Amino acid sequence: MKAKEKNIIKSILVIFVLIIIIVGAIIYIQKAEKVTYAYEDIETATKTTTETTNEPLQISNAEKINLDEIIENNTQSSGYREEISVREEELEYITKYRNNDNIYIGTTEVAQEGRNGVQAITTKKVFDKDGKIIKEEQVSAVVVKSSINKVIDIGTKVKPKPKPKVLEGITSGILDFNMALNKPSGFTLEQFTKALTDSKDKNKIFEKNAKYFYYIEKQYNINGIFVAAVGIHESAWGTSKIALNKNNLFGYGAYDSNPYNGAYTFDDYAEAIDLVARVFVKFYLNPKGTTIYDGQAANGKYYSGNTLSAVNKRYATDKYWANGVYTHMKYLYKKIK
Repeated sequence: MKAKEKNIIKSILVIFVLIIIIVGAIIYIQKAEKVTYAYEDIETATKTTTETTNEPLQISNAEKINLDEIIENNTQSSGYREEISVREEELEYITKYRNNDNIYIGTTEVAQEGRNGVQAITTKKVFDKDGKIIKEEQVSAVVVKSSINKVIDIGTKVKPKPKPKVLEGITSGILDFNMALNKPSGFTLEQFTKALTDSKDKNKIFEKNAKYFYYIEKQYNINGIFVAAVGIHESAWGTSKIALNKNNLFGYGAYDSNPYNGAYTFDDYAEAIDLVARVFVKFYLNPKGTTIYDGQAANGKYYSGNTLSAVNKRYATDKYWANGVYTHMKYLYKKIK
């Protein structure tokens, strides 16, 4: 037999022996480490394990591991430190609107009340060697308790046109930069449609959804023109990528570091308009404890006042945000006078 053939045979034998060793090791590991599942209590877990495997339950020693120590050891060399925190936040319900030809145009009826859910927000902070935060980002958001949609019927039945009303505050020029935003504008449905029908609205998003800015005034006691102006300002009249792809006129949920991926996606524009109106009323425009929609009390977490300047302090990082929104409000009000 030639030397070359002998070497080939030796190589095959070595590989075969290695395969036997690896298979044996895998079988040993599988016997040594059993997969366990989480149960509500240790008694149920023990019973389930012994009945199905005829072996005693093995309790993990994970609680003995010091995660803080591991993180500290892994970051000592660079001088940076990471901190992971989890907080629970209320998950606002979504409002679904549906047509109802048994009630008149311009009127609404609540068919189903909404219920808020709970979500767990995980945030990561990175500190430098002096303990200063150099980066903060949201890592995940997990729903702990699902919310229940609110359902509102909107009238489609035609009724005789009412006589024109003199709208207090419109003809007297009450519109100003310091006006209270937690009060309805007083515009009719027809006036909202007129104000939001505009050549700047290239995709006719605001024109087609004008009625929802009217309905939020009825539901939540907020100036609907203000909410529309915020949407126009944030979405450039509905032309932004977030507005077109996510039905989100307000950039709601967007973070400065990653605005598109952070922004919420809605099934339609009505959902976004309704949700943002409730967020303003609940968190920004009313002091904590104020009775608001659905018999709820205002959270007031970001309340600094009920004017544009007050909302700007906590709602937007752009210090000129209020001025931009007010410019659009003036434009819309002027179209109705």
